[in-house]
Parts: sequence; structure tokens; C-alpha cells
Amino acid sequence: MHRRCPRLAVAGVTFAVVLAPGVPASAAVTYDPSTMTGLVGPAEVRRAFGWTSATLAERADGVAFDHNFWTDDTYALRCGAREVPLVHHRAFGRYELTEAVVRRDRPRSSTGYGTGITGFRLAGADFGISGTSVAPAVGQPCPADQAPGTTIGALRLVSTVTGWSLGVSAGAVHRELLAGRAES
Repeated sequence: MHRRCPRLAVAGVTFAVVLAPGVPASAAVTYDPSTMTGLVGPAEVRRAFGWTSATLAERADGVAFDHNFWTDDTYALRCGAREVPLVHHRAFGRYELTEAVVRRDRPRSSTGYGTGITGFRLAGADFGISGTSVAPAVGQPCPADQAPGTTIGALRLVSTVTGWSLGVSAGAVHRELLAGRAES
């Protein structure tokens, strides 16, 4: 059985990533999260916002892309006689990406079919912001919803998940196009 789906280029290796059920074979996003570069096809942007080709042509210069990333640590905390889980959002950030609208020099046909837009080239981070937070420690209060009134008696790191996402915005509307994660 032959299965078609968009491709995601990561560190020189191409992985197949299903964006949504029923995505046409022509739909493509190639993105390398380590360099924050790639190409987003016009169909993905139209689909993300429910736009027609004409609407995309009108609004293309106002489309913006971003790269979000995070690291979440899951701890097992000893709170009184109970062991309770806690997800600690250790690191997080967002980069605004530099993009260029890629346009055709002329329409596809003499009738003017098509928007002239062949995609959005992502050329890396333009600027961004990131942060970290302090991990839980012995003696701090336990989560109030898990063990009210107790303090952390012991803790152990259970797992760490790192992740990223490629998003697109038009005005105040934001949509996620791709996401990846790794657990350790």
C-alpha cells in the first residue's frame, strides 16, 4: 500500500509527518527545526486559515511564521505518605522566523489561473525570547491540588520531553503547522 504524506527534513534526514487526515499529495512543508529553515507551500497556509487562493494572494505579505520550543521534566514527588506527579516546564521560548513570499514571474496560464505564490521560504530566526524556571526542591510546598498542606520530602526525575512546533500567524489568528518531540 502506498501512503502519501508531507515530509519534514530534520538534520539531513527526511521523516514523513502526517499533518492532517486527507492531506493531498501536493501539500508540503519542509522544515529543519535545528536551523529553522525550510519551505511552506501555499496550500498549507490556505488550509490553516481556510483561505481561497485569491485571499492568500491578498494577505500573503502579512503572514508570519514562528518556531516554539520547550523542555518539560516530569518528577515524582514524595508529599507526606503519597507520591504525586509534577510536570515542570523547565525551558521554553519562541523565535520569530524570517520569511519571504516566493512568487512566480507570471501566471500559470493565459487565463491568469493561480495566485503567483509558490510558497514561503523560511530563512531562520529573526529574533526571539526564551526562559527557564527553577526545578522543584525538597522542602517546597507540594502541589495544592495533589497534597494540600504538605511539603516535598523527596523527588526523582522520571522523564524529560523536549519539543518544538512551527506555527503560522495572520493577524491575531495563529495555527500550528508541524510539531516534533522527543522523550528521554
